[in-house]
Amino acid sequence: MELELKGKNAIISGSSRGIGLEIAKALHKEGCNVMINGRSELILKKSSQKIGNNVNYFVADVTKKSECQKLVKYTKKTFGDIDILVCNVGDGKSSKPGEEKDTEWKKMIEINLNSAINLINTSKNSLKKTSGSIVCISSIAGIERTDAPIPYSIAKSALNSYIKNNAKPFAKLGIRINGVAPGNILFKGSIWEKKILKNKKRVFDMISSKVAMNRFGTPIEIANSVVFLSSSSSSFTTGNILVIDGGQVKS
Repeated sequence: MELELKGKNAIISGSSRGIGLEIAKALHKEGCNVMINGRSELILKKSSQKIGNNVNYFVADVTKKSECQKLVKYTKKTFGDIDILVCNVGDGKSSKPGEEKDTEWKKMIEINLNSAINLINTSKNSLKKTSGSIVCISSIAGIERTDAPIPYSIAKSALNSYIKNNAKPFAKLGIRINGVAPGNILFKGSIWEKKILKNKKRVFDMISSKVAMNRFGTPIEIANSVVFLSSSSSSFTTGNILVIDGGQVKS
């Protein structure tokens, strides 16, 4: 399948490791010029070297609009206008239900919702020029009740609503916006790796009982979906949340 991505310019936020880095690698493999982003220059530098040529990086906290503006400005100066924007920043660490503090609610909204909104609003004019594509990394926790922390789940649910409600106004600008909702994804340094080290039997009993395919997903399986949604092969797709969870979600 010809995805027609060669020479396209892409920003992937939260891409110094894990799923974000795998997305960056996959887009680069298809011929994209890739700008990776994170908050640690050391990690970003090492990650960019792993990917290869036509890759650059920019240190920015995308929960801050002023830093998003700097990221977008640097990308346009380096590569040109933006064709693909992947909003991958997210964090699910929070307290047990009923024990959340006000600061945790604010943090979950900032990281899991506002990080995407800030970067999208800052990139919109550039994406309009290229008839670009936006892909936001959400979670199945935003679709139905899971064991994930409540503030995280609500923030991801809001992100899904943002994607769906913006499909029409963005389409008028020639921009497509979609989301990918991963299930349980295992990779080095992930929360699932830590949980397995703590109680392997409990984790795999949960996977066996809840996931139809009886396994974890991998970052490349998420990345492949993002590549598809970024490409001309999905040119009639917008406002959708693509679930990649091995058959866990029932709704």
